[in-house]
This record gives sequence, structure tokens and C-alpha cells, in this order.
Amino acid sequence: MIDWGNLASNALWLFALALALAVLSFAYWERSVTGERMGVILAKPRWEFSLNLAGALFCLGLAATSDRLWEWVLWLILTGLYVAQIGLGIWRRRKTGR
Repeated sequence: MIDWGNLASNALWLFALALALAVLSFAYWERSVTGERMGVILAKPRWEFSLNLAGALFCLGLAATSDRLWEWVLWLILTGLYVAQIGLGIWRRRKTGR
């Protein structure tokens, strides 16, 4: 039988890696069109949000696959840090009015 929980948790971190790869690919394309450095491109809100979301989903997926308590706690702490980065980015954009 299929372990649907294991399948879903592995699909989550694989989706997160695919999202990160897509974001980096689009950012690289934008870099080639605009001529800006990659760091400048990735600092833009849309790319920063997408990469932080991919990081949070990746950590959440790996937390779901963890067997040991310390791994689970570590992945959830990292997930929280990515979520905090997302919240900080949204707060900064609202503060500056963008």
C-alpha cells in the first residue's frame, strides 16, 4: 500500500526545490535582459518572497519526513525563520508604500 503521508511530505520538499529552481531561472533570465547583477535581481520583492516561500516549504517538507525529534525541531525552527523573512519583507513593503 502507498503511504500517502510520506508521499505528500516528500512531494512538498520536491515542489519547493522545483519552485526555487524556477525562481532562479526566471531571475537569471531577467539578469540577462536587464544586465543587473544577480544579487540585485534576487533582492527584488517578488524574487525574495518566492525564494523564502520555497525555503519554508522545503524545511516544512523535510520536517515532515524526519524521524528524530531534534531533526524535526531544527527543520521547524528553519521554517519559522523563512516565514519570519517573508513577514519582514511584507512589513518593509507596507512601510515604504510599495
